[in-house]
Amino acid sequence: MAEPNKKRVGVFSLTCDEGCSIFLTEIFNHKLVPWLEKIELVYFLSVKDQTEIANLDVALVEGVVTSARDKEEIEKIRANTKILIAMGSCAITAQPSGQRNTFTEEQKENIEEHLAIYNFLPKALSLKEAVKVDDEIPGCPISEDLFVKTFEKYL
Repeated sequence: MAEPNKKRVGVFSLTCDEGCSIFLTEIFNHKLVPWLEKIELVYFLSVKDQTEIANLDVALVEGVVTSARDKEEIEKIRANTKILIAMGSCAITAQPSGQRNTFTEEQKENIEEHLAIYNFLPKALSLKEAVKVDDEIPGCPISEDLFVKTFEKYL
């Protein structure tokens, strides 16, 4: 059950190096205690075992949509949140994690079988190519100042 007057927040990672989530834990070192008066952190695999994707007010998502599984997950997150924020360069531009989008035809042919085995999409997608995105926090990893400014406007 949601705590009264607290925003339900989830932090999600799709295909990426998870640098933004790692950096976010550093931001939490000095911001989480005051934020806990305003938020209920309901999903963040890097710091929390029990998780749920339901009735979120804010979803922070890093990474690239590279597979059918990623696409299903981002669609589920979008369906269960009011505000979806793309966090980091991968989420916003699909780069650098989606570098296969820039491959030559020969390189694409060389990885075609691998893509099929793991049910990868023909092209790696930024979040906004897969679902509606409400806001973005650029950087690789994200900027602390930009993250705080963007996140706090939804609290």
